[in-house]
Amino acid sequence: IGMGASLPPARPVEHAQYDFGGGFPDPASFPYDGIVEATARMMKAEGAQALTYGTPQGYLGLRELVCHKYELFEGLKVKPENIVVSNGSGHALSLAFSAFLDVGDVMITEAPTFSGTLHTIRRHGPEIVDVPVDGDGLVTSVLREKLAALRKQGRRCKLIYTIPNFQNPAGPTLTLKRRQEVVALAQEFDTVILEDDAYGELRFEGEPQPSLFSLDTSGRVVRAGTISKILGAGMRLGWLLAPSALVPVLQSFLFGGGVAPFTSRVSTWYMRDNMAEHVKVLVNVYRDKRDAMLRGLWEILKGTDVEISKPEGGFFIWIKLPAGTDTKRLQTLAGEARVQYTAGPAFFPNGGGERHIRLAFSYESPEKCYEGARLLARAIVNAKA
Repeated sequence: IGMGASLPPARPVEHAQYDFGGGFPDPASFPYDGIVEATARMMKAEGAQALTYGTPQGYLGLRELVCHKYELFEGLKVKPENIVVSNGSGHALSLAFSAFLDVGDVMITEAPTFSGTLHTIRRHGPEIVDVPVDGDGLVTSVLREKLAALRKQGRRCKLIYTIPNFQNPAGPTLTLKRRQEVVALAQEFDTVILEDDAYGELRFEGEPQPSLFSLDTSGRVVRAGTISKILGAGMRLGWLLAPSALVPVLQSFLFGGGVAPFTSRVSTWYMRDNMAEHVKVLVNVYRDKRDAMLRGLWEILKGTDVEISKPEGGFFIWIKLPAGTDTKRLQTLAGEARVQYTAGPAFFPNGGGERHIRLAFSYESPEKCYEGARLLARAIVNAKA
């Protein structure tokens, strides 16, 4: 499994009626008819190319679409030659870890951070130094302390991994001031930033912030993205956006006959004509789910010392349980109510999180988000030691 690795924690509910455990996109939001029509058009135009090996860096049409996406939603102009297509964003992150980390190297992550990425990191065998997250995102004062301490030891942090938008699981969006500080610290301490942005287009409210990639002037930021959350996870398409000097390094770890030539074309042919409108629909869908879940939680937990995040976008709500909550009893009671969640320790690289749980509002309907949240909230109340 890798140095320091642990198996994923067992899920509380085997057959959940309210699945708040994983960040699965809403299947009702998939554009089934549009995908069928786009596939037919694509096959008439590019069928032979779609069914053979692809190019090493990925389908040019998809890379051009990613450039269009960044300009449409962020006003960021990038070039297709700076994009390396991958088999989903998890694969993109793994490529970056392979390129920048050797066994025993030091890297920095947020605490908490995405549990799936933690498993990938551990398989690469680095020493993981963690930095806390507060309401403004990664705490840059602590980041500076950790980088300075490593330098004093004669060691260098090889990579900083961060999720700046709707951080998974905690939810905050990194402020502009802290984004500028992170980029400046990477330059000062000679390290690379891996910016994980799987949910950036799914903003319900608040002002979008410039990406770390756009703020960087020294070629130190690699940015991971995906089409999973704005089209369908089954397409298995992600990418790395990287400075020109780093593209060959990243591509050298990408083996095989080109990533997903068929689904790259299907996705491109659909999203070329529908991206802005489809994302607008998704934003409304997921906002309604978030609000329904929050309403259900607060109706029961009001008056307790619980802390519940209200992310400006994304898929997740992060809860700090009331003092005195018996987490083992909560797991039992939630299981009886058939409500699935993810326990907090899964998201911490070096221990912690026992008083936290993460809920995903992405998969279930707003009605089930509300009902399941109320059931879970009652279980939390009844799990008080």
